[in-house]
Amino acid sequence: EVLDGIEKACKEIIDGKLHDEFRLDVFQGGAGTSTNMNANEVIANRALELTGHKKGEYSHCDPHDHVNCSQSTNDAYPTALHVGMALGNVQLVAAMKELIAGFRAKGKEFASILKMGRTQLQDAVPMSMGAEFRGWGTTIGEEVHRIADVRHILQGINLGATAIGTTVTAAPGYPERAVKHLSDITGIQFT
Repeated sequence: EVLDGIEKACKEIIDGKLHDEFRLDVFQGGAGTSTNMNANEVIANRALELTGHKKGEYSHCDPHDHVNCSQSTNDAYPTALHVGMALGNVQLVAAMKELIAGFRAKGKEFASILKMGRTQLQDAVPMSMGAEFRGWGTTIGEEVHRIADVRHILQGINLGATAIGTTVTAAPGYPERAVKHLSDITGIQFT
């Protein structure tokens, strides 16, 4: 019952139905505890309503003991940021590759069009417009490689390490199972 309520509450948040319940300023002290606990409280209270209980009847679904179970803001919050950035980078790289292909196509199309090259905002030497477009494609391609380098950093997460990194309040095996599940549902190999 608790899991069912939590899952349904999370689905409502994903669908944008509870966004008004998140009233915190984005500028906060600490490591995101206010934001994480706000999320836990919204999820718990909505889960309570969905399972026929009143908000605040935490013996049935508690923000900390059920929703935040085996986690801490110190691991959940940075993990969420890593996941968000990693997923965003997948979309970014896909868009960048389309742009590179477009620049390369224009590079071929404009290969015979001469123009004045520019450097330091002044005329330099002649070049083809095609070379300029190919150059832009090459430069963006280099950035795709840099984003790939960042991917390895983002794939390292501390979910399940709990407050001080010792897994002291996590169930045995929780970090490994949580990371495997997160990898399965995102398609990104987290460690």
